[in-house]
Amino acid sequence: MFYILNDDFSSFEGHRFEAHRVILVSCSDYFRSMFTSGMRESNQREIELKGITCKGLEKTLEIIYTSTTTLEGDDIFDVIAAATHLQVTPVIEFCERNFLSGMNVNNFYDFINTAKLYSMANALKQIDVFIARNLREISKEGTLHLLTYDQMVNCLHSDRLCLKEIEIFHITWEWYRLNSNQDEQANHLMSLIRFPLINPTDLVQHVQAVEKMMEKPELRQMVLAALNYHVVPHSQPLDNSVNTQLRCFMERLASVGGREIHPNPCLHDEIFVFDSKITSNSLLNRSEIASLPSALSHMQVVVYNNFLYVLGGCTTQCAHGESAVNSVMRYDPRFDSWFQVSPMLHKRAYFFAGALNNRIYAVGGKFKDGSLATAEAYNPADNTWELIASMPMSYHAHAGAVYGDHIYVSGGYSGNHFTPDMQRYDPLNNQWEDMAAMLTPRGWHVMCAAHDKLYVFGGCNLNVNQQAQPVMQSECYDPNTDQWTIINPLSISHKEASCVVYNDQIYVLGGYNVQTKTGQKLVSRYDIYTGIWETVGALPRSLTGVGYCTLKLPDYLGSDKD
Repeated sequence: MFYILNDDFSSFEGHRFEAHRVILVSCSDYFRSMFTSGMRESNQREIELKGITCKGLEKTLEIIYTSTTTLEGDDIFDVIAAATHLQVTPVIEFCERNFLSGMNVNNFYDFINTAKLYSMANALKQIDVFIARNLREISKEGTLHLLTYDQMVNCLHSDRLCLKEIEIFHITWEWYRLNSNQDEQANHLMSLIRFPLINPTDLVQHVQAVEKMMEKPELRQMVLAALNYHVVPHSQPLDNSVNTQLRCFMERLASVGGREIHPNPCLHDEIFVFDSKITSNSLLNRSEIASLPSALSHMQVVVYNNFLYVLGGCTTQCAHGESAVNSVMRYDPRFDSWFQVSPMLHKRAYFFAGALNNRIYAVGGKFKDGSLATAEAYNPADNTWELIASMPMSYHAHAGAVYGDHIYVSGGYSGNHFTPDMQRYDPLNNQWEDMAAMLTPRGWHVMCAAHDKLYVFGGCNLNVNQQAQPVMQSECYDPNTDQWTIINPLSISHKEASCVVYNDQIYVLGGYNVQTKTGQKLVSRYDIYTGIWETVGALPRSLTGVGYCTLKLPDYLGSDKD
């Protein structure tokens, strides 16, 4: 029993606790009502309470007075019961924050029951996350049958379900076998399986092997639709529905190929990814996730609905595009697989490519016979290229960006000089339009779109002696006003570099240092909000013609890349 005596101390079940009316009133609706509404307890020196344990009360008072306590074993359940009975909001909030600390795959259902009993909505959401994160272990421990239908549905909706889709299918079907014979539940559960994320072999050998999956028309149609998805690989990027997207992924900065100048001149075929946070250390500790079918440099990389397209480029260490190719390859990070796309109509290196309105565009460039004015568009629906309107002049070493419904191309080498030209392509009218020229002629520079603006960095120009000189001036273009503005210059030279917007900052990576006439290992980062440049660190190698992009990679739990 619990007593309050002269605001000094209380006793309960033979134990004595100190407590003060004013403190209890300040944090408990229960005591506030008792002491301020004229109830007889408001003047009593002893108050008897029932329905709570000594341990629960002791911990509740400790949290009231110190804002903390230690919880062991089943203490949390006693404290929640006491705090809820006494309506002590701070203690209830403390319990919700610490409620799940002792939960595991063997006792999680006790926590579900307690959370439901005390209407702990936030805790129930966290338990759903726990189930999704630990579904494999729950299945292995033999407690899968304890999950309700709604919990399975919530789990299949969760972005914390970091398992391969074939494993999710097996676990979901096992739950259905253990818990339900209702066809309606089977249909809904299977509709939440992303069958296109299961490779064709597993679809045939494991999914079709489940007799009911083939007997029921609704389920059979799901499997057939997934198989049809795999039968026509070139059109897969056009299906950007939830069923084709990774549940759990990590977005990373990736580098593709490139040409090493020194100390070992060669072309590279590696695809590397960096840690999520770009630092001087993470630049050195990259991981290889795949290899190009053949080594390339000065190609273009385009990410379209998370498919990586690698277009054109040079296959040898040529200086003028002599080894330019028209090949196009597509990498699918979901399956770690390559697909040979139809080749471009023209061989191209030192060009621009970008994705817009379900098409991939290749503009200008150079091959063994000279610069190109031609441009072409790829249609993933039928795996074909077609020529579009050519640029007004031949260009190579230009840069480009996609913004809104247009493609913008700036600078480059044309007519035996580097130009400040800026052109805009309108796919709707199939026309090129001259826009305001850059404030500085340049080529071998980089360009990107961010925050409704276009940014141009680096590159080079020719001096009076026709020798390359670095362009340090940076410029920002406003598509709405067709005006250029000078912004803070680069502090180091970047020619034949790469540019990517990552985590809302602009990175200019590697390339060639015109000032020192050596490869550039350094990485520059531009803060769009402050306009300040920072040198982040150095890459392991000095490469030019590297393709940089961002990719969403599978983040499967406890699974190596197969």
